[in-house]
Amino acid sequence: MTNSVVTSLLRINRQRMVALRRELSPYGYVGYMHLILIYTARNPGASQEEIAAFYALDKASTARDARRLEDAGHIRRQTNPDNRRQYQLFVTEAGKAMVEIINETHRKFQERLSAHISPKDWEKLTELLAVAEANSHNEES
Repeated sequence: MTNSVVTSLLRINRQRMVALRRELSPYGYVGYMHLILIYTARNPGASQEEIAAFYALDKASTARDARRLEDAGHIRRQTNPDNRRQYQLFVTEAGKAMVEIINETHRKFQERLSAHISPKDWEKLTELLAVAEANSHNEES
């Protein structure tokens, strides 16, 4: 039974990524740029290392995508005054507009995903998935 749940979750995530790439490709978004932008919007001043650790991303890929976001004018990188080898990231006004586009894309996908599921069932599913996610971080299981 677990395999079918995991398979369904992976297929859902794949469809989510297809929808996200379709919406963001006209803006030149590739790789994990959207993740970095969203994390930075929620955590102003976050470091690239913090973002890489949170999403379990390669540090070099995170740095490359952060540079792309900076070149696009969606974030600004600033040297951390406490650690000159580390950048802090901040979302620009243009980046805030992209965050809205990303959020709207997620909202549309969630509407499609939750169609024909009652709010009560959706709430229960959300609770169960939260437990499953917490279990995934527990290496002793």
